[in-house]
Amino acid sequence: MFEDYKAFKEKVGVDDVASYLGYKLDRKAGIGKYVEYNLRDGRGRKTDSIVISHPNDKSSQTYFHRNEASGGDAISLIRENISSFGVTGSSETDMLRAVMSKLTSDDSFVTKSEDRYNELKPQTFDIARFQMESAAEHFNAVMSFFRGRSIDEETVGTFLPFIMRVTDTEAQYKYKDLAFPYTRPGSEKIEGFELRGYNNFRQKAPGTNSSSAAWIADFTEEQPDNTRNVYFFESGYDAMAFYQVNKSRLCLETSVFVSTGGTFSSQQVKGITDYYPQARYWDCFDNDMPGILYGIRMEALLSGQFINIITTDDTIIFQKGADEVRLPKGEVTLNKVREKLGMDRHVYVWKAPKAFKDWNDVTMNRPMKDLPVKTKYQRNENLREKRRKSTV
Repeated sequence: MFEDYKAFKEKVGVDDVASYLGYKLDRKAGIGKYVEYNLRDGRGRKTDSIVISHPNDKSSQTYFHRNEASGGDAISLIRENISSFGVTGSSETDMLRAVMSKLTSDDSFVTKSEDRYNELKPQTFDIARFQMESAAEHFNAVMSFFRGRSIDEETVGTFLPFIMRVTDTEAQYKYKDLAFPYTRPGSEKIEGFELRGYNNFRQKAPGTNSSSAAWIADFTEEQPDNTRNVYFFESGYDAMAFYQVNKSRLCLETSVFVSTGGTFSSQQVKGITDYYPQARYWDCFDNDMPGILYGIRMEALLSGQFINIITTDDTIIFQKGADEVRLPKGEVTLNKVREKLGMDRHVYVWKAPKAFKDWNDVTMNRPMKDLPVKTKYQRNENLREKRRKSTV
């Protein structure tokens, strides 16, 4: 495997891996023996910064984080973010090989069986460590999580069968967290949790199966052939907010709401779409660049095609075989990429209004930039509140 790593690093440097993950070169920090790459969220706030050595020699590049001591080479950066590349495997080594193949378009990395990383054993989800409570039996306590997100009691009541309150009995602090349980399509076995807690705590439970399980709120009474629409989101909050804003336009009895908890794996999406074969699949991911690329990746996956995506400072490059499309970042949409690469339509788009990063920001009326007027949803909510008060 060492020779594979060496061959890979001759082709792909730390800067390439960082760019794929959304980091951008900070030219203001200077360009010399070291360069700095920054990662920012949808509001432009810096969330991480790494310093890379030997910018002109990919095979020698190493990095370290500004905010901590950890670092390493290109392989180390992949391992840190293994769930962000949309690959699956029975072990971390298999997933590493798949990422190496993806970033180099070289299938030889995934054809070998040697495993010298077998000492790295991924943690297995242990449901026994969690004390689980019914959300319905603790409705007022559960609402404390949702009020701050402007998700109302009617919406929470609708989704009660698909949320829980849990306590990690092995954690240092025994907080009672909101939990979105992860299951595989058609199964009731819980294989992880998307956890939300106080002080903006957000994390998946240790060992959560994000490769083939997801949060699935299925309102079809386990009749997959009756499902007409499957809506994909990055969080359970976003899914519930989407329902709250658009419920007059939805048929709940034929709908399924899915949270992948952020980035998704191919097996995760394929398992869900294969289980609901008659449905339309909706890209409701965030409006930031990662969210837009999730929809494009999903379309490529369902089309059975491989698209290599390269991110630069101001341009996204999409490569499909001999075809290549370059688009300014502000012009990238699933529909445009699909049209230019001649892809069939498998995924429909229903994102939050452009001024908002996600659907939960819509319910909170929290645009990415200040809006001169309120949204239609906000105006309707205010009108309903005024009518309610006038009848009291």
